[in-house]
Amino acid sequence: MNPVRRLIIGLIVLGFGVAGFATGRTLLRPDRPRAQPIAFNHQKHAGELAIECETCHEYLKVGQHAGLPMLSTCMGCHEEAQTQSPEEQKIRDLAAKGENDVFRKLFRLPDHAFYSHRRHAIVAKIPCATCHGGLAETTTPPTRPLVRIDMDFCIDCHRRQSASTDCTRCHR
Repeated sequence: MNPVRRLIIGLIVLGFGVAGFATGRTLLRPDRPRAQPIAFNHQKHAGELAIECETCHEYLKVGQHAGLPMLSTCMGCHEEAQTQSPEEQKIRDLAAKGENDVFRKLFRLPDHAFYSHRRHAIVAKIPCATCHGGLAETTTPPTRPLVRIDMDFCIDCHRRQSASTDCTRCHR
């Protein structure tokens, strides 16, 4: 095969590789804001009332994912009115309609990446703010993650903590 033809084929393959990489990065990052159905006030609940994260994120200590709160969890405290806020009324209205699983995930990991909240938050004792930023200080839910978590973010943290950077520990 002549050199010009090899160069053209190489450029085409490189172009497909770059396009695939860019597409993957775009698809794995939320490209549009994710509005939550209830304007949950983390500052009030986690800060002022000092409610532990695992009260609402029930799998934090035992699972790969912390889990999103169910309205039935909210109803544990809000079945009776605590305030006159429209958001509290919205909780009871949605629960009365039989809604339970209403909150939407902000963080997305690729299918080939393995992450364990238990391993990071409980075993390694990494503070929630390391990955979630100032979420506990927000008065309304952010529509995008407050911290951009990508492979560089994880690798940098692993190196700072002297944790394994072996690919097979996180990629399956």
